[in-house]
Amino acid sequence: MLYTPRLVNGRPVALTWPMTFYRRFNIICWPLEDNAVWWTHIFTTVIYMVSFLIFVMHNDAEVRYLRVNFHNLDDMLTGIPTYFVLIEIHIRAFTSAFEKKSFKWMLRKFYAEIFIEESLRPDIHAGNLRSYYPVLAFSILYLCALLSYIVFTIYGLAVGEKPLPYKMIPPFDYNSWYIYTPLVLSSLWVGFIVASTIVGESYALTMFVHNLDGRYQMMGERLNMGVENILKFSSNDSEAIEKFHRILIATLKENIRLNKFAQEIQREFSFRIFIIFSFLAATLCVLVFKVYTSPVNSIPYVFWTIGKVQETIAFGQIGTTIISR
Repeated sequence: MLYTPRLVNGRPVALTWPMTFYRRFNIICWPLEDNAVWWTHIFTTVIYMVSFLIFVMHNDAEVRYLRVNFHNLDDMLTGIPTYFVLIEIHIRAFTSAFEKKSFKWMLRKFYAEIFIEESLRPDIHAGNLRSYYPVLAFSILYLCALLSYIVFTIYGLAVGEKPLPYKMIPPFDYNSWYIYTPLVLSSLWVGFIVASTIVGESYALTMFVHNLDGRYQMMGERLNMGVENILKFSSNDSEAIEKFHRILIATLKENIRLNKFAQEIQREFSFRIFIIFSFLAATLCVLVFKVYTSPVNSIPYVFWTIGKVQETIAFGQIGTTIISR
């Protein structure tokens, strides 16, 4: 039973489509409910182990392709983007699996204390929704890239071939349908894990940061309003000092609470962001080269390139929001 976040009143959260996609297609990273039955824990552990082996197999197959085409720069660069993203998600997803409990705690605390509902502050809520647009844009582009791999595979089957979705050379013969079918299905499943991890983690980070920024904004507004009321309605200095003391204590407590959540965001996502930017520049260079030299045969890379650029912009926006506070 996959975990369903709830608001402070206990009502289940209506997750946006990136978070829903992450929840439904990434059992590796998404936590279980507190009251999940024992066999679901065993099932997710088995899925984790099988998934890890599948990623290792695809890693080996893609390395074989790169090694075989080492002296053919164009063919080798065709396989590098998928290999880079495979390694990136292999690290991100399978390390995130060990942080399921902390991620669930963050979701629970976020929707109970940090999330700004439309009924509370329509202006801030609307601003947060606008800040999600860059993430939503590159999420759609990544899904289009995944869809293009699926379409090309189906097209190859329709014309009597047995294509693999990605550039890879498995260490075994896959001409038999009994071997080819699970190989292709596992490859496409890896694609869904990759896409859901990129989409879900990026959206979650954006959501955490911008709603937290909104809470800091609300805290500052309450402090300013409180000071203005003190100056207007206090009858003497001692009364003004007492009121200001109460407001200051409440503001400091709120600031400490928000800072603790900010530290949790940092602890949860620092390593993942490091991995993202470690691969981003190299992957983007290869993608641009492939799209420039062979645009007709690089339709998945077109979506992927634009998505990478948009992803960079989205993380830059997050960084700007953090620095501004």
